[in-house]
Amino acid sequence: MKLRNASLYGLISLCGLMIVSIGSAANPNRIFDGHSFEGWQGPLESFRIKDGALVGGNLKNRIPQNQFLSTVKSYSDFELSLKFKLVGENVNAGVQIRSERIPDHHEMIGYQADLGQRYWGSLYDESRRRKVLAQADLKELAEVLKPDDWNDYRIRCRGKRIQLWINGLRTVDYTEQDDSIPQTGRIAIQIHSGPPSEAWYKDIFLEELEPIQSSLKPGVRGLATRAPAGMKIDGDLSEFKNAFCTPVEYFNPNLPERAAQFFYMWDEDAFYAGLRTLDSKQANMAPDNRLWEGDGVEWYFDTRRGDDFRNREWGKGAVHCYWTGLDKKEIKPRFCLRPGYLEAITKIGVEVGVRSTEVGMEVEFKLPWRNFPEFKAQLNEVIAVDAELCYSDGGPRVDRSFAYGSPLSVQQPANLARIQLVETVRNDYWQACGPVMTPIRCDTPWSQETHPMVQAFMSIPPNQTEILGRVMFRLIDAQGSVIGEHPGKMETFEAYGNFQRARAQWPADLSDPGAYSVVGLVYDRQGNELCRVLPRMVSVGMKSGY
Repeated sequence: MKLRNASLYGLISLCGLMIVSIGSAANPNRIFDGHSFEGWQGPLESFRIKDGALVGGNLKNRIPQNQFLSTVKSYSDFELSLKFKLVGENVNAGVQIRSERIPDHHEMIGYQADLGQRYWGSLYDESRRRKVLAQADLKELAEVLKPDDWNDYRIRCRGKRIQLWINGLRTVDYTEQDDSIPQTGRIAIQIHSGPPSEAWYKDIFLEELEPIQSSLKPGVRGLATRAPAGMKIDGDLSEFKNAFCTPVEYFNPNLPERAAQFFYMWDEDAFYAGLRTLDSKQANMAPDNRLWEGDGVEWYFDTRRGDDFRNREWGKGAVHCYWTGLDKKEIKPRFCLRPGYLEAITKIGVEVGVRSTEVGMEVEFKLPWRNFPEFKAQLNEVIAVDAELCYSDGGPRVDRSFAYGSPLSVQQPANLARIQLVETVRNDYWQACGPVMTPIRCDTPWSQETHPMVQAFMSIPPNQTEILGRVMFRLIDAQGSVIGEHPGKMETFEAYGNFQRARAQWPADLSDPGAYSVVGLVYDRQGNELCRVLPRMVSVGMKSGY
């Protein structure tokens, strides 16, 4: 099925439009002055300064071993920019970041932004894991790389996230999952052992960044991750590939018509939400001011900073609104405010983008912060959100479910979840946020061809499968003792969008209903526990007891 897309721009106000460049260095400092080794240390016999550049190696003699010229100072969170040029045959080099010298040895240990041969623009772990952590797309890079000339390298380290760009093309976006790996160290330039060759580096600038808060604030249940630069609201969710995600309706008996994924991101300009649905009966037959009556999203949002944050009343700084990608059965994005609260925001710059897919729809929503003048978006701020998905099956609304709360969110913002604005999803955030990332359900199916079996499911967010190692369902009796553990088997019920869940079952005779409970445990690939999840104590849909 051919994808179709459309965007809603009628609500955009061009007044006061502000363009924010995310991640660009605002106040970089030159860390190489162009004529001396001040601030640098290492084997000076292997490096020289020529034409304002640091040069490693030479074109006369073979390079016997790797050599590094490093900064005296160590850095944690920073953005580094420099120019590089490699000269010679089969030359290899790189830029060390968050690295240290191995005592009494010529090598350094740490991350390397690689250069040369088949490693251009890749991230390598030098002398530690000794492997490529993230491989650049060399075919894509070949279109911008100048092998025999000067090139720009941009390196950004923020928390456990490392991003690399060559000549403006992002080649790596890597998040470290091993908590034992140091996230501070020196910067160094390398000339690799091998045939006679030279690595030239110049115009080296660095901006130190404020460190990311290591833990979430009290009560936080969800995240919004940093949006990539140049967000385009067109219904293409590829920009949300690293966003925080809450799967919904992964336990519905009619998965091909109900399962969906909500995504959440932010930058200094706006809050962004994404929705991917499975739905073959797409329609929203409602008029423009009642969008909740068909396929669509009912959206709850609170940015207030005072005592009225998450209180029982809606008011200035909070909004209850609706967005959809449909006008009847036509692909057409629409947005409206809740009747009775039409003055909640001025609707400056609001955008909705949509496209249909082979299995449903993808919808994007942009809500600029300018609609909330009392709120300043910055790292680690906490807002309140709930996301409600409505389905109509081509007619009036027949189903609705909530990502965070319950139908009580309609009545009062106090039912919304605390959401923290972060850079990326970190492993240590899973303990607090795992219950909405990997919700579980346990039940005994009504129709079975075997002796009674209990069945448990866990939703798996589509962009965390490389991190997850295994899922376990643990049975606990009323006294708190473990009476059994059952591994969850991963199953993909829709390949498009990577819709996955973990499933386990056990004989009903193991324990009587009402005499035990179930806990879902999520582990990373190293066997470390990420989170524990219990069945929700609220109705996520409109059917009591769901």
